[in-house]
Amino acid sequence: MKLSELNPGENATICQIGHLSLPQTVKRKLLSMGITPNTHFSLLRRAPMGSGVELDLRGSKICMRKDLADVIEVVKA
Repeated sequence: MKLSELNPGENATICQIGHLSLPQTVKRKLLSMGITPNTHFSLLRRAPMGSGVELDLRGSKICMRKDLADVIEVVKA
């Protein structure tokens, strides 16, 4: 499932980041933010208009746009 499909309060593990059409610069940005395969996180909340999500990842709060959350594959914990 996609990260953007999770509900607030749910925990998951990142399986895969992006697909072949995703630019390398975007993949590098996600990796530099700590979004790597086999990383556990919880979805804290969604933006009011659904344009983004906030994650608790390795003790840090990270916000990202929905289009980036759409390309991250996760498995619910």
